[in-house]
Amino acid sequence: MSTYREAYDKWVQNQTPENMAGVLAAFTPTINSEIQRFEGPKPLLRSQAKILTMKAIRSYNPMSGANLNSWVVTNLQQLSRYGQRLRDVRAPELAIRRAAELNRVTKEMTVDLGREPTDEELADEIGINVQKIRKLREQTRASVNSSVFDNVTDESAVHDPGVIQTNQVPFASEAVYMSLNDRDKQIYDMRTGSHGSRQFSAGDIAARLGVSGAAISQRADQIARQIAGLAGG
Repeated sequence: MSTYREAYDKWVQNQTPENMAGVLAAFTPTINSEIQRFEGPKPLLRSQAKILTMKAIRSYNPMSGANLNSWVVTNLQQLSRYGQRLRDVRAPELAIRRAAELNRVTKEMTVDLGREPTDEELADEIGINVQKIRKLREQTRASVNSSVFDNVTDESAVHDPGVIQTNQVPFASEAVYMSLNDRDKQIYDMRTGSHGSRQFSAGDIAARLGVSGAAISQRADQIARQIAGLAGG
């Protein structure tokens, strides 16, 4: 493997995606070291670290006197804020699990009692107080079982998976979005109408990007699963 300086000089002479990949490969030890310093899902931190590294490489000014590796490390400090956002996304997971348990017990007791149980009866059954029962119900009242990517109009498209659409899904969506490559960001934006883009069907996106509709649907499905996994769905 070439040193990061050699890889960088090669990229400066010919700024192709392949040469940028070579620079990233040379910076792998630096990236691996830096992501260990921050909390959060390592695959997402690694993806974001690569994005930050590419931005650092493109913005590096050799005439500034700064060392290239030091410049990259300085830019990777943004992982701290990114990791905090990911922690904020995962914080409600316990509440979601408890809400699911509340829903399950409510259904079972409704069958057993022939009516919906009171909050007091639920509290006794689950082992938490009435105030927490009501808070959980309030937190999940707006939750609906819908798709991250809805309005599928292409008949050949694979329907995207349903996820629990709670108030942390927008944060999970943005966290995953930030880790995507440029092509996947295009797919996400055109599929959802986000970030100022018009919303298109999978077939229209395929035509614009020069790939098959099945490929677009498959990639949208994978992105939706990442969001659902991060959101705790």
